[in-house]
Amino acid sequence: MKKTAICFALFTFIFGYSQNVFQDNLNSYTVNNQLSGQGTWTNNSSNGGTGACTGALCSNAKVLTPGFSYLNYGTSLNSLQLLTDTDGCGTLFTPVTSGDMYVGFLINISSVATSPNDFFRVNNGSFITTTFRVFIKMITGNTFVIGISKGASGNATVYTTNAYAFNQDHLLILKYSQLAGAADDLLNLYVNPVMANGVPATPDATTNSGTDQSGAVDRLVFRQNTTSTPTGRAGLVSVAKSWTGLIFPTMAQADFSKEKFTITANEANNGLLQINSIENFDNAQLSIYNMDGKLIENKVISLRNASNTIAINPISNAGVYIVSVSVNGAAYNQKVVVK
Repeated sequence: MKKTAICFALFTFIFGYSQNVFQDNLNSYTVNNQLSGQGTWTNNSSNGGTGACTGALCSNAKVLTPGFSYLNYGTSLNSLQLLTDTDGCGTLFTPVTSGDMYVGFLINISSVATSPNDFFRVNNGSFITTTFRVFIKMITGNTFVIGISKGASGNATVYTTNAYAFNQDHLLILKYSQLAGAADDLLNLYVNPVMANGVPATPDATTNSGTDQSGAVDRLVFRQNTTSTPTGRAGLVSVAKSWTGLIFPTMAQADFSKEKFTITANEANNGLLQINSIENFDNAQLSIYNMDGKLIENKVISLRNASNTIAINPISNAGVYIVSVSVNGAAYNQKVVVK
């Protein structure tokens, strides 16, 4: 069937915010002040947090420097302090009621218990109804593993086979799929993935054990009000309905997203893409993604101030695709809906 381009729309970055649900780099917050009360974050359990700390040496989780940077995911100036016996902090987001949702954040862990409590939760409509949890458990003095569990606290925790180093940055991405049954929702964990390659074929941990506690997933919390959660930092928190929807935009990408290009895909099924450019660009990067975030084309091209015919891998399946043209770190992104 011939593929005809029927819709073009500029996205802020790859899928843009139509796929993003919540995103916070913490950059606008006051350093060394508690995160609670800044932006949408709160210790108040009815608004996303875990409520008051129950320990003897409670303090509030603060905004710290430095931040994080992870290739093709995001860059930040600030981060969230992770401590034990501390007031945790959470936030509400637009409810996700069906299908897949992705949650991403960076961690840098300095210490953790050998028998840990969960330090991160995503909840469904209430601070007591937990959709899934994340654990960090010490293996050696230099390494830890990451665990995930679904639903209530009694459900099995599945840990990664690989161990990860303390005092290094690690990206965690969790994919939660709401399925039709009462106990079949699927939770996958990906650690330090290559973002440009899309969803990895094999997760680092996976579980569907236990009764589902989903339906209107609407809050996340960094839980710290116990003595067996990790110490360190976290940041670059993102919730989305697609893999690429997690990605944070940069200033360069925003500035570059002007009418420098017009892309048409009438002959994409024959392996040809038409790009009209108003400037000359050498060594531009062309990337094409499908709506699952899978990278299906990635090559270096040259563009002239003219109509340029670019050879690509033929697109054989009808659907929506994202075409991205990047030059010196700045990107122009366009959605193509084809039939």
